[in-house]
Amino acid sequence: MSETEEAVPAGRVVETLETLLRAPPFLRSTKLARFLRFVVEEELAGRGATIKAYTIATQALGRGPDFDPSLDPSVRVEAGRLRRALDDAYAQHARGLDVRVTVPVGGYRPRFAALDAIPDAVPATSEETVAEPDGPPAPVAVAQPPRATVAGFSPRAQAAVIALLAGILLVLCIDLGLTVSARLAVGLSAPRDVAARSR
Repeated sequence: MSETEEAVPAGRVVETLETLLRAPPFLRSTKLARFLRFVVEEELAGRGATIKAYTIATQALGRGPDFDPSLDPSVRVEAGRLRRALDDAYAQHARGLDVRVTVPVGGYRPRFAALDAIPDAVPATSEETVAEPDGPPAPVAVAQPPRATVAGFSPRAQAAVIALLAGILLVLCIDLGLTVSARLAVGLSAPRDVAARSR
């Protein structure tokens, strides 16, 4: 699935919005569904420039007029959750989604990009054979879907982070063991010293 940079008709965006709102990440969270619906509808209505943390909080998330985005990071937190929910919806529940909706980091205005259709049947193997007219079938590579990664880290980076955390945990365990054994040694030798002095 690839994105194209052409202008996307509003009707296609609305259809995609309704499909997204039926995806599990948005069915589980009405707050994220309201957030997504608000920003998309405001952008389509030509009011994208007014999409700010305050308007999202007061008009989509039910906060009062005294909401102060400089003191309350809840809209930024929900925007992060919205971005992850959109990524999940496109990765796991992409059927019927022909427009990519994104909310770029650093703002709340959504962007829309048309997606090329994916064929419905994806082969289970990584190679298929194509018969040549005068010879044996030749293997043809089939594109595999991208592997899921955590927070943009490659699998190698994830393994490095896990190894680093395991090393830190090991050092902490060794330190704790040495501290406990030192305290036990001091605790056991103290009564002997007291007994020797009393003689």
